[in-house]
Amino acid sequence: MNSLRRDKILRFIEENSAATVAQLRELFPDISVMTIHRDLEFLSKKGAINRVRGGARAVANASEPSFGERVTENSSLKIFMAKKALELIKPKTCIYLDAGTSCLALAKLLPDIEADIYTIAPNIAIELLHLKKPAIHICGGNLNRANLALSGQITLNSLNDIHIDIAFIGSGGFSFEKGFTCGKESEALTKALVMKNAGKTAALTDSSKFGRSLPFYFADYSNFDYFVSDGELQKDFFQKAAEYSVKII
Repeated sequence: MNSLRRDKILRFIEENSAATVAQLRELFPDISVMTIHRDLEFLSKKGAINRVRGGARAVANASEPSFGERVTENSSLKIFMAKKALELIKPKTCIYLDAGTSCLALAKLLPDIEADIYTIAPNIAIELLHLKKPAIHICGGNLNRANLALSGQITLNSLNDIHIDIAFIGSGGFSFEKGFTCGKESEALTKALVMKNAGKTAALTDSSKFGRSLPFYFADYSNFDYFVSDGELQKDFFQKAAEYSVKII
């Protein structure tokens, strides 16, 4: 419940540019002022908000761009990445496709094979309807309108007991210092759980995300088996790949 409440607080602050403790108290009448202060402190330490006297202000660019903006951003590179990721797809396996435009590009290119495909993205599930053979599973949860991702406790419960052969994971940002990050705590928890339950994990991260850091961490470079890139990698990526036995595709 903490993560859902903090997501709602963060969303309220971002939508209104700022919020007072009194406003947040009206938003959550069943929790104490002290709990609100603790939530604001948590979000502040994550870099998601700026604390001010009596409340908090939004941080510019703390959240991911809108889905519509990202669909057209580097679209040719995402198709290029998706084509490379296809070599990791095998018939009669369980595949997880994360929310986001990189995984959407992969969904559009998936072959019509027997497989179980899980996703938290309604738009990806709809995209997969043109395929006849895969079984398509969509997890429930709270919809983030910005990136069309479902997350929250219902989502975690849906995915908790599922063994995934390979999971394709997107991210809002990546750096060696901060790791892989995204804009919502509940989505970071979902990504971390999927990676824990997956036999193999593949990061779908184009070069526009390199050096960018969002508030919520979910993985390190070493947690992935594969790093699917758009070909715009610096020398240190290959060095880290060799160090952590990550295969760059």
